[in-house]
Amino acid sequence: MSAGTDSFIFQYLAPFIGVLLIAVGIAGAVPGGYAIIEPDLENCGNPTIGVESPDETAERFSSDEGPRLPQLTFEDLSAAEQDAFQAAIDDPVGEEQVVGDVPNADAFRRGAIVTYEGEEYYVTIVAENTCFAAAPLQFPLGVFAIALGFLCVLAPPLYRRLIRLEQRAGRTE
Repeated sequence: MSAGTDSFIFQYLAPFIGVLLIAVGIAGAVPGGYAIIEPDLENCGNPTIGVESPDETAERFSSDEGPRLPQLTFEDLSAAEQDAFQAAIDDPVGEEQVVGDVPNADAFRRGAIVTYEGEEYYVTIVAENTCFAAAPLQFPLGVFAIALGFLCVLAPPLYRRLIRLEQRAGRTE
């Protein structure tokens, strides 16, 4: 390689490749890092149920021609479902997250009628709140690409500094 080719590679091509590596690394590291910390967040993996009032339930299902929904009693619900159900009744929007075991999830996905204190409530899952999935190596490879990109961007100034050091060492001998 000639001196002109070396100059082109270290002055233009290496920083360009470095910037590309940094961009790809950020694109990999950000979602990969989020996938690592998301399970520690409160809503990851916990579905949110919506509970309609007895009046809304009666209005929605007043005709016999409506869909046949699973009928559950409050006692049929798990402890986590019971807590969320009671909180959703008191909530102005009528929604609450189920934190814990959800054995009636299939019934809630289709919609179910829950009998509580002699009244019927329509209950359905309004949000699944699934966890974000990322490849296990996505975060470390993204960080590695960022670091390698920075080295490529810094290669020209480091190369010039090395040449100057060699030139000074040659003059002092």
